[in-house]
Amino acid sequence: LPKPPLYTCLLACLGRFMPRVEIVQKHNTAARRLHIRGHNGKVYPYLVMNDACLTESRREERVLQLLRLLNPCLEKRKETTKRHLFFTVPRVVAVSPQMRLVEDNPSSLSLVEIYKQRCAKKGIEHDNPISRYYDRLATVQARGTQASHQVLRDILKEVQSNMVPRSMLKEWALHTFPNATDYWTFRKMFTIQLALIGFAEFVLHLNRLNPEMLQIAQDTGKLNVAYFRFDINDATGDLDANRPVPFRLTPNISEFLTTIGVSGPLTASMIAVARCFAQPNFKVDGILKTVLRDEIIAWHKKTQEDTSSPLSAAGQPENMDSQQLVSLVQKAVTAIMTRLHNLAQFEGGESKVNTLVAAANSLDNLCRMDPAWHPWL
Repeated sequence: LPKPPLYTCLLACLGRFMPRVEIVQKHNTAARRLHIRGHNGKVYPYLVMNDACLTESRREERVLQLLRLLNPCLEKRKETTKRHLFFTVPRVVAVSPQMRLVEDNPSSLSLVEIYKQRCAKKGIEHDNPISRYYDRLATVQARGTQASHQVLRDILKEVQSNMVPRSMLKEWALHTFPNATDYWTFRKMFTIQLALIGFAEFVLHLNRLNPEMLQIAQDTGKLNVAYFRFDINDATGDLDANRPVPFRLTPNISEFLTTIGVSGPLTASMIAVARCFAQPNFKVDGILKTVLRDEIIAWHKKTQEDTSSPLSAAGQPENMDSQQLVSLVQKAVTAIMTRLHNLAQFEGGESKVNTLVAAANSLDNLCRMDPAWHPWL
């Protein structure tokens, strides 16, 4: 017999579009914010995003889809559920090939917006650290020598001393949340959400987390990332694993979380997530194969278009060889699962996560990052 659909109480039907449209600066672009009222009385804000590059938008949506598929696994384990470890995934609706609706939180702002606010309050230009970085490099190269590791380290220390102190993010949080309870709650949620994002960036081989990508919800402390994509080598199609730091844990973030927060909740949360996904009954490798198959096919088509390869009889790029596709997908899944199982194992209180946290927080590694990544922030 036909049955009513499950979980209808959790679904909100479209009531009406509210007569209010705002122009906002979000996700590194100007967008229109619509307000949609559901039949339950709640108002849902959505951004109307015009995407110039269709391929990159679909790649981002694949990562969001993967994170959404992984959330049910986190709900079924005690260690992750008691810590409220769930990926914050905004809803995305593709309206047309060049336009999509992205769920928005009006209280959210990016890490780079916080940085610009604090720079304006201190009376310095937010581009000064990057300008200073390249000025120092130009001075060194004008002498006929290459910039050594010590020079890069000195530049980072100079920027931290004179322009971007370690306490900038902490000062913003203290100013935004003067109440001690609000501040502690925000910092706790920020810590566990950052653990999830750092885990995803390292294990899934995602592209580097720039400050403009990290969206911080001021009302809940939840974090979501815009423009997260698989970091695939354009030449070979393999997942790229060469990066000085495994994930974003800069001096400003470490200062805000405190040493106890980094060595305690952050590390424990990453281990709990890794041990959850390492369970064979969740079949995480099967989910990865499905998503990565589409990613590799999209990479192949883009490579064909860029190299002007011969077209098929239908005028489309040649399809990828099935054996090559299976090989690349299996290789990518193996690389991800290897990292996952390494994080899930620990003996005598020692874990690979501690090594990763130390590497992400090391000035020797941070100084080798691109200045556009803002290693001082």
